[in-house]
Amino acid sequence: MELSHLLIIGAPRSGTTLLATMISRHTEIAILNEDKGWGMRQLLGKRIVGNKRCVPNQIELKKPGRLHFRFLKNIGLAKEYQSSEFSIEDYLTLPNIKVIGLIRGGNDVISSVMGRSEKNFRVASYRWCRSIEVIHELKTRVPELLLVVSFENLVLRPKPNMERIAAFLNVEYQDRMLEGPQFNPWYPEEGMNREKVNRSQRENVDFKLSERFPAIYRQYQELLALSETGPQEYASAGDVSN
Repeated sequence: MELSHLLIIGAPRSGTTLLATMISRHTEIAILNEDKGWGMRQLLGKRIVGNKRCVPNQIELKKPGRLHFRFLKNIGLAKEYQSSEFSIEDYLTLPNIKVIGLIRGGNDVISSVMGRSEKNFRVASYRWCRSIEVIHELKTRVPELLLVVSFENLVLRPKPNMERIAAFLNVEYQDRMLEGPQFNPWYPEEGMNREKVNRSQRENVDFKLSERFPAIYRQYQELLALSETGPQEYASAGDVSN
């Protein structure tokens, strides 16, 4: 049996830990949480091994240049410091690699980054925008290797989404994948927490992202439409207007 590799990416505070935990409940899959190197390649006895990284603070499309050190970010000369030893392009060279891109509404991501991570709007909005840009570029460059998943849809319809992910990874769906929230190492819950869906609307938080970042917002809308389709449909899916 040939080993396959998986990379899960998304913006910080977009639900990547929950998604990775749900996928890891599958008996044939093992996912590491934010490993900086190739630790997943040391995992034994699983058909699919993978890693979860957040864009852009943990991983980027390309490897940082020699002068892209943490101190450049600290003094304001760099927007982010990618802690990963390898870029997304490096991951794409792995045998049988597949990528799952998780997207979440920008108002929820930005407000959560600002609140829990204590970042300002400039940093928080950049992280959401850049994650959308990266996932959208992968959709354009390697649509056959990418599956787009919506956080909101995952929470509201977990079983259809896990079935879709299992099909994408060429494994049989297992009900135990729905137990992921109970095994989430950072935010364990009995089940999918619907209160996390569109929380910003209930709290009257609106950063007017469609006006501030119109191009990114259109990319998000396009990815959101693709999150309802299978990977084989990506190449022909049309744009969704703002």
